[in-house]
Amino acid sequence: PDVTTYTTKLGEREVLSLADGSQIELNTETSLRTAVTAGRRIVWLDKGEAYFRVKHDAARPFVVVAGKRRLTDIGTAFTVRQDAGNFRVAVLEGSVRLDGSSTSSGSPSPTILKSGDTAVAAAGRFSISRETPEKLTDELGWRRGVLIFNQTPLSQAAIEINRYNSKKLVIADPVAARMKIGGTFPKNNVDAITAAARELFGLHVEDRGTEIVVTR
Repeated sequence: PDVTTYTTKLGEREVLSLADGSQIELNTETSLRTAVTAGRRIVWLDKGEAYFRVKHDAARPFVVVAGKRRLTDIGTAFTVRQDAGNFRVAVLEGSVRLDGSSTSSGSPSPTILKSGDTAVAAAGRFSISRETPEKLTDELGWRRGVLIFNQTPLSQAAIEINRYNSKKLVIADPVAARMKIGGTFPKNNVDAITAAARELFGLHVEDRGTEIVVTR
């Protein structure tokens, strides 16, 4: 009875301020449920991506459940993303405990993730890597309405910007798909990145209404 559901549509962002002083920011097309009471603090991320800044309370742990995986904060700021069966968590401050079923590669459970750690589970594989504070901050550009690319293949940039827009960017040429782009672009403006691709690489850009197709 005390579970509240929040959702965002394509391109939307929403900031939640919880009664315990914690804050959650929902990215595009995210569905999330909360149960934050005097006795428990649980959040279920059903799909999408969210940024958490948790007010630590050792007597009342803050738990995030994403699919089969469970995160417990240890005084922290972190992001969680879950889509198409893939899971990713990045810790910006403090640490979290990650619990979840073992994968075919034998992911440890539980695992303590510290500031700078990124854990990814995709296609039956699990990995943990270290990222610079600058890279993790860039990945949160969506909180400011932008996407930040740094030597990012156009194919990957298209995947990211398509998360926020109904008009889709299609890189139809395999050579163009491997070209790397850098810069800061409005997340809700496909035209900005296609204009950069045309000016930087001399690519052909065709607007077909529901999609923009890029070729050489």
